[in-house]
Amino acid sequence: MKKLILLTSLFAALLAGCDYLDIVPDDTATLEDAFKNETTAENFIFTCYSFQYDYFSFRNAVGMMTSNEYAAAYHWGPEWFPFVRYNEGNDNSTTPFPENANNGIDNLWLRFYQGIRQCYIFLNNIEEVTPVMMSASEYEANKQHWTGEAWFLIAYYHHLLLQNYGPVVVIEGETKEKQPRLPLDECVAKIAGFYDKAIASLPPTVTAADYGRASQVIARAMKAKLLLYAASPLFNGNTDYAGFKDKEGRQLISQTPDKEKWKTAMTAIEEAITFAKGQGKDLYTYDKPDPAKGGVVTDPLRQAYLNARFVLVDNWNKEILWACAVKEISDGWQRHAVVKGIGTRPYTQSAPVGGIGPTLTAVKIFYTASGLPPETDPTFPWDDRMKVAPGDSTCQLHRNREPRFYAAIGHDRGTYEFNGGQGTVQEYTLKLRFNEGNGCHSKGTDHLYSGYAVKKNINPEGQATSSAWSYQPFAYPLMRLADLYLAYAEACAEYQGSLDAKAQEYINAVRSRAGIPDLDASLSGDNLVKAVRRERMIELVFESQWHYDLRRWKMAKDWHKDDKDGMWGLHDEGATAEEFYVETPLPAQKYVFHEDGRGYLMPIKVNYVNTNELLVQNPGY
Repeated sequence: MKKLILLTSLFAALLAGCDYLDIVPDDTATLEDAFKNETTAENFIFTCYSFQYDYFSFRNAVGMMTSNEYAAAYHWGPEWFPFVRYNEGNDNSTTPFPENANNGIDNLWLRFYQGIRQCYIFLNNIEEVTPVMMSASEYEANKQHWTGEAWFLIAYYHHLLLQNYGPVVVIEGETKEKQPRLPLDECVAKIAGFYDKAIASLPPTVTAADYGRASQVIARAMKAKLLLYAASPLFNGNTDYAGFKDKEGRQLISQTPDKEKWKTAMTAIEEAITFAKGQGKDLYTYDKPDPAKGGVVTDPLRQAYLNARFVLVDNWNKEILWACAVKEISDGWQRHAVVKGIGTRPYTQSAPVGGIGPTLTAVKIFYTASGLPPETDPTFPWDDRMKVAPGDSTCQLHRNREPRFYAAIGHDRGTYEFNGGQGTVQEYTLKLRFNEGNGCHSKGTDHLYSGYAVKKNINPEGQATSSAWSYQPFAYPLMRLADLYLAYAEACAEYQGSLDAKAQEYINAVRSRAGIPDLDASLSGDNLVKAVRRERMIELVFESQWHYDLRRWKMAKDWHKDDKDGMWGLHDEGATAEEFYVETPLPAQKYVFHEDGRGYLMPIKVNYVNTNELLVQNPGY
């Protein structure tokens, strides 16, 4: 795979500055060097990718730890783990990220406008390049690709700004002029236009050497997702934002719902799916020998389990439409989430940390083996879910669940794969109760505070032995085909109150791959919308989607209402089954949503608002 080279030494000056529209010094010589030939020009477009969001940076990435999918170790505080302060509602417009001496939530406003500026510098200087190694025709083909990449990244960075801040300043050239935020619908139209410009210049897809670089498959998929956001309740007829206007009194978010936006989204999503499938994309199925048991996989439930277990970590598989080519750093996600004391690794070792685990909210959302919610499945012992059946070793909440549950959640007395290599892994039994092998040994130490371990986005081919620890990196998936399938089903359910043939095909393909029956065909209206949303939350759990989906659905405040005294898990200090299997609020992991609805959109740092008198702040800040 060709790496997207970050030329930090050559272009460090280009990344400096404080104003989001004034980040590049007037250094003609530097720009001349950057565009003196085709090699330096391609390197410059690589730097444009450097502003991508690093979701593996869980400490300060909005999305990864800023919903109630995960809970972290009891003693983790906001100084080193800023997501804790963010979740407690302590963000504000002075230090919105929040910033401190160690680290903070990423300054997305600055990051993405810097990236946009960088892309326009490329577009404004690419004609100055004189190729010295490529033929004229080869250079023109490459220049067209690079130009498409620049337009794609301009669209994508605006898209991310909109996703986090709502209506934004749309930059349409290399300018330092102060500009106001545009109404949301105007933002969407302009960003969609940027994606269209990218599609016109990008290749249909890319080969393995260029994985991570933009293509038509990616641009079409991201445009479709943009239009899904535009149709969603947060941005489509949101009367909670009746007072959200710019300095000239223009309404920034529409007050009247427009159902046709769902139809527009449906059309774009279907076009993106059709194009992706035409380029060989399809739902992932695990097609190798069983990594823990050996031999050909013949059991359908085992197949469904392996499908879900490896869909993220099997690098660049056919379902991945786009992934971030930047691999996680050594101090990153897997080191903190892999179970402590796994295999022969002493519990006293500092790595893996074993400090992050799923919450009860994430555990409960999965279906039963019948493909029904456990709280309504008549065959599931919901009222006795925390009891251990006679002769069993774990509570009934962990039994008879769908394969995706076991692929995503490591539970007490359940299996956990690790210590692999060359297609094989070992299975271990988790002992998560107090003072046991992987459990809580002390409140003041790293441990799985919620009583659960995450499996889904952990590559089991890492190593944790008595003498060494290492993780196996993978490219973080930013968009996969199942996301588009479920997006189409959602838009269809919202638009017509039922699922058309395509929507049924798409959502049932996802369920079939997961080893559960088709969705109840009798569902309609609000019940159908709720079912489609739940399917999406299950399929995309632990993929930095909950944070944004709950907000665009305007569900975040009510969804987190029971977390104000602490997200929920098991009793981590319980040494017996009766003591451990108790639904317990986790007071060190609160989630506060303010009464004014603050938190649906991120605040713009007050410095930027004061610098640009045309800007207005987001509601609640």
